[in-house]
Amino acid sequence: MQMTHYEPNTSPVIPSTYTTEAYFDSSEEAPNVLLNHLNGSDDEELTQVNETLPTFVPGSSKRLTEYLLSKHNQHAPPDGLLYVEYELELVHILGIDELKQTMTVLIYVDEHWNDPSLTWDPALFGGITKTWIPLDKIWVPDIIVFNMLAHEDLLSAVRAPARIHSNGTVVASHPAVHTVSCEINIRHFPLDDQRCAIEIASWAYGHEKIRLHAHTDHSLEHYKRNEEWHLLNLNVSEEKYEHEGIEVSEVKFEISVKRRPLFYMVTLTFPSYIMCAISVVGLFARFSTTGEREERFTLGVTAILTMAVLSLVVSEKVPHSSTHVPLLVAYFLFNMVIVSIAAMTTGIVMKVHRLGRYGDEPHEFWMKLFLLRPIFKTSNKRRYRMNPEEPTQVILVSETKNGEIIQTKKTSELNGAAVKEVLLSSRLEALEEYIKKMVNRCESIKRLDIVFMFFFLSTVTIPVAVLFYLS
Repeated sequence: MQMTHYEPNTSPVIPSTYTTEAYFDSSEEAPNVLLNHLNGSDDEELTQVNETLPTFVPGSSKRLTEYLLSKHNQHAPPDGLLYVEYELELVHILGIDELKQTMTVLIYVDEHWNDPSLTWDPALFGGITKTWIPLDKIWVPDIIVFNMLAHEDLLSAVRAPARIHSNGTVVASHPAVHTVSCEINIRHFPLDDQRCAIEIASWAYGHEKIRLHAHTDHSLEHYKRNEEWHLLNLNVSEEKYEHEGIEVSEVKFEISVKRRPLFYMVTLTFPSYIMCAISVVGLFARFSTTGEREERFTLGVTAILTMAVLSLVVSEKVPHSSTHVPLLVAYFLFNMVIVSIAAMTTGIVMKVHRLGRYGDEPHEFWMKLFLLRPIFKTSNKRRYRMNPEEPTQVILVSETKNGEIIQTKKTSELNGAAVKEVLLSSRLEALEEYIKKMVNRCESIKRLDIVFMFFFLSTVTIPVAVLFYLS
C-alpha cells in the first residue's frame, strides 16, 4: 500500500490543549477520518481534516502560562466583590458514628470564580481558550468546612491543577472525604432520622468581599447508596455566619437520612420477643396435674437477665444521653417489666392452685375479676332440708351465689320413712352439687392460667408488631 508523504511545515498537529470532540461531530468521527486517510483514502478527506483543525503554534501553552503568572499575584485576591459559585456533589455516605456524633462523606467539590488578572486573548496564543495551572501558583479563596473534624484530600499527591478560561473564569475541582460534627438524636433508635449539615464559608474574607452561591444541578448525579442509611433529601441554603467578629457568606448543605433498621430488628428485637414469649408460656403452661411451678421463676429471671444484656449491647452503640432513652432500650425495659410482672403473677396462680387443692375456693370478687365466672349471672340452688323447729317437717330452700338462704314454703307433715327418704335425697343432691362445684373450680383454675398467658402474650406481641410495621 502506497503511503502519502507530507511536508513537516504543512502537516497538522493536534494541540495538547484541544480534544478531537471540539472539531468533529462526535468522538468517533475524528479517529475514523484519520485512519481512513492513513489507509490510502483520497486527499479530499485530508483537506477536510486540515480545514477543521486549527493552526498550531509551537510553544503557545508555555508562553501563555508564563504570561499569566507574570501578571498574576497569587497573594492578592481580585479587586472588588468576588462571587464564588460552589457546587458540592454527594458521592457516598461512608458512615455515621453515633457515639462520636460525626458523619463521614465522600464528596466532589467544584468552585468557580472570576479573576481579571488571568485573562488573555486567544488569538495571541494560538487560539488557546483554556489552560491548566497548579493551584499553588494562583490565588484561591480560603473556603473551608466550618464544622469539619477531619479532612482527606484525595488528589493532594497528584497536585490537581485549576482550569482557567480566557475570560478569567477559574474552575477548581477535587474529591475529598470530610468528617463533620453532627447532632445525633437517639430517641427513636433504630427507627431514627438524622440530619447532618456541611457548613461551608470563607475563613478570613467577610461578606463584603466574598459571597458564596450554591449550585445543585449535579448534587446527586454520582451518588452511591449506603447499606445502613437511606438518603431522604439534600437541602441547600445560603446564610450569613458571624465568625470572630466577621460576618461571612455561608452555604449549608443539609443531608437528611433514615436508618435501615432491618439488622437491629432481626438481631435484637425479634430474639427479645421470642425470649419473652417463651418465658410467658413457660410460666403459665400446665405440664403436671399437681400444678407445681416453683422452678418456673428461674425461667422468668433468665429472661430478665437476657433483656438486660441486650440493653447493654444497644447502650454501647448509641450516645449516653441523659435526656432521651432510645426506643429499642425502652422496648427491652418494657419486656423486662412484663416478664417480672408475669413471674410475680405466677405466685398468685400458685396460691389459687393450692387453695383449690385443699378444698378452699377463692373469693368471689377475684373469680369475677379474672373472668373465671360470669359477672352478672346469678343462679339459685334449690334443695330440701329439715325444719329445725319441727323435725317431722322439711322445708324447700333456695341458696344464691351470695350465700343467702331463702325459705320458700313448708311441706306437710310426713311420717318417719318419708322424712328419711327426703333427707337422703337431699344429701345425695348436696354431694352431687359439691362434686360439680369441685369440677367447676378446677376448670376455673385452669382458665386462670389461660387468661394470664394470653394477656401477657398480647402485651409483648403488640409492641414488636408496631416496631416491625414502622420499620
